[in-house]
Amino acid sequence: MKKNLILFGIFITLLVVTYVFQEVRTDKLFKDSLTKDHLVMVGDIKSLSWGEVVAVKKDNQWWSEERLLSTNTFNQLEKRISQIKKIKSIPNEGQKFFNEPFELKVNGETWILGDMTLDRQGFYLARGKEVMIAISEGEGQELSQDPDKVEETKLEELKKALSLKLSDLYETQLFRFYPKLPLGTVTVESDGRPSFELDFLKNATLPPPLNGIKPHEDLLKKFTSVMTQMTIKQEVPYSDSLKFSKLAQMVFSNEAEEKVTWELWISSAKSADSFLIDPVKKRAWQMIGGTLRLFFIQVQDYWDKKVIPPNQFQHFTRLKTSFAQGGKSAVVEIINREPLAFESSKYKVDPIKMNILLQYVFNLSEKDQADRVSQLSKSERKEILSANNLRMEILGQELLFWRKADEVIVVNLTQGFKAHFLVNEQSFRASFEDVLK
Repeated sequence: MKKNLILFGIFITLLVVTYVFQEVRTDKLFKDSLTKDHLVMVGDIKSLSWGEVVAVKKDNQWWSEERLLSTNTFNQLEKRISQIKKIKSIPNEGQKFFNEPFELKVNGETWILGDMTLDRQGFYLARGKEVMIAISEGEGQELSQDPDKVEETKLEELKKALSLKLSDLYETQLFRFYPKLPLGTVTVESDGRPSFELDFLKNATLPPPLNGIKPHEDLLKKFTSVMTQMTIKQEVPYSDSLKFSKLAQMVFSNEAEEKVTWELWISSAKSADSFLIDPVKKRAWQMIGGTLRLFFIQVQDYWDKKVIPPNQFQHFTRLKTSFAQGGKSAVVEIINREPLAFESSKYKVDPIKMNILLQYVFNLSEKDQADRVSQLSKSERKEILSANNLRMEILGQELLFWRKADEVIVVNLTQGFKAHFLVNEQSFRASFEDVLK
């Protein structure tokens, strides 16, 4: 019995070892097939040059001497060049395959892009002294309706990218100049607005949200999505003369006590041009004004301003909810389908108006977020409860609809906050008669 168990154990071990080695071998063969006969791998491209452009890759960034080049452009170039695949070598018979040669250097080696082949399914390429027929694998950016022009289109896209002048290749995304930005916390200050802090490590804001409101799940992602939009017009010499009026600033820091400060200034009373200044590195950039939203959005933009707190929300198939206003009351069952359906034994539901109302309650469609939230004071609570407003009980939350001239305020009486929605539509009054006839 013991011998059989040992043999069985050996058998299982052999099966596992065979499976692992076979899987590893198959995986390697598959990966090798994806790059077989490619002229260069994307990670091996360290320098590119054509025309007046001489670009060198250092620490995963592309540089022309001391000028930072566009990361997005060079990522695309690296990808396109790494997709060039050799089909076969051909005898070097002079220049008959290169009537309009396009020359570049990859890692110091001269490549010449030549004519399309007769069948238009490849192109001629000279690498050093070797002449070959090559293709460009992967998809092009432009769709071609003619299958015979797919390779030609991809080759033209590559040539077009390699025709850019040096001045067209300078980096314009500000954050690219800070590959090691200390994103632990950031303090935001702007003229005439309360300052606030975002803590990316704790995913928290200071000041904190109101009771019943939480920060967005990934503050860092939300912050960086706006930060990447900040666009440089041009770098300018650092000078204190740029500092006429300070509009805003951000201070980044981390646990290692590293700090980076961005200051936003206008240089004179006669100009609206804005300049971002790094006072420590002594660098300055003239910015494109419409891309500076990051300095001026408020702390509430980092809050998840839902009427019903996400931790109180429950998915449902059918949900009973109650409505009351003045002397009228009704129970309405909401049926979760597309579009929402409603049943009430006492009143006829207006499905269009009820759907509008539930967009506010469930934060649907363009009502995904309230425009802002505010604390419900004791005096306000007393005022709105004594007025003739529509009240609703749903998912354990007591809500009240407070209609103003230019906004609908959904008051969460359970949590103690008001969710403000700016509106232009006057036909929806958020009343009992709107939704129940």
